[in-house]
Amino acid sequence: MDEKKLAIIATKGTLDWGYPPFILASTAAALGYSVEIFFTFYGLQLLKKNLSHLRVSPLGNPAMPMPVPMPTLMMVLPG
Repeated sequence: MDEKKLAIIATKGTLDWGYPPFILASTAAALGYSVEIFFTFYGLQLLKKNLSHLRVSPLGNPAMPMPVPMPTLMMVLPG
C-alpha cells in the first residue's frame, strides 16, 4: 500500500503563522502520514530554542528587518 505523505511550508516566523504548520504536522502524523515541514528563510525563526522573541504581528512580516525604522502609521498605508 502507498504511504501517505504530507509536505507543509512554514513561511513566516510569527506566532500566529507558526502554530498552524506544527498543529497540522502533529495531527497528520497521528493519522499515519509521513510529514515534512519546509521552513523558508523567514520561517527559520520558529526553530530557535528561545522563542521569547516571537510575537503576533498585525503588520506584514516582523522577521524582515526594515533598513530604516518606519513609523507604524506608514506601514499600515497600502502602496
